[in-house]
Amino acid sequence: MKIVKRLLKVFAVLFIVGCLCIGYAFLVEPKRLVVNEYELEKNDQLASIKIVQLSDTHVGNHYDIKQLDKLVEKTNRLDPDLIVFTGDLFDVYSQYPKNKEVQESLSRLQATYGKIAVWGNRDYGGGAERIYQDLMENAGFIVLSNEVMSIKVDNKILSIGGVDDFLLGNPQMKRTADQLNGDYNVLLMHEPDEAEMLVNTSADLILTGHSHGGQIRLPIIPGIRTELAHRYVDGFYTIDEDTLLFVNTGIGTTKIHARFMVPPEIDVFEIKF
Repeated sequence: MKIVKRLLKVFAVLFIVGCLCIGYAFLVEPKRLVVNEYELEKNDQLASIKIVQLSDTHVGNHYDIKQLDKLVEKTNRLDPDLIVFTGDLFDVYSQYPKNKEVQESLSRLQATYGKIAVWGNRDYGGGAERIYQDLMENAGFIVLSNEVMSIKVDNKILSIGGVDDFLLGNPQMKRTADQLNGDYNVLLMHEPDEAEMLVNTSADLILTGHSHGGQIRLPIIPGIRTELAHRYVDGFYTIDEDTLLFVNTGIGTTKIHARFMVPPEIDVFEIKF
């Protein structure tokens, strides 16, 4: 009987812990918002720029306008020189068609050198293709689709390219990468696994999203897998000796609306070149 009672106590404790973890994963962590800061250096480091990356907001019933407004406020407090968004604005636009409210919120994002965005797969699906570019441009973003632009920073040139989405768009990665010709070169794209195509190009830093970091991080149990984000899931990877890939784990959620040990993140890159 003593053994039975002990086992019942153990099972009771495990049940309570399990319920608390589930509650945390669905109700608490998705509303957290952490800021990760990184320093990158190249050449004689006479110029400096602070780039803030946002990705995968998946605005919808599980990530609403109030939460988006909080993201905007927190981002502005970081005093960014440049804001980049690497795709997936809405979760399913047809289920949450609040483009006016989203546009008004994003328009309040402020950065010295402006705001740049690329397309993600969700920006094509669910009817979002009709409104994404206009919404982002009206909110003050430049939307790059297989295009490159340059920014003069302290007498040096930061070159930034943006590649169209690989799942639903018309990406031209090699042609876009070949146009990068700055003192420091950044390439924006949504799906990280395609970054392997950028070996031996002039890209210094590739910024991506899409993976959500797997959303759930537990021993043995695999996280949520998304197509074209199997190999590169979270953080920095070396593509070749001159090129770094970074995978942002995103703001919103996909497939299931929970996060565990993978909180929503804003990433800040202090780049000296």
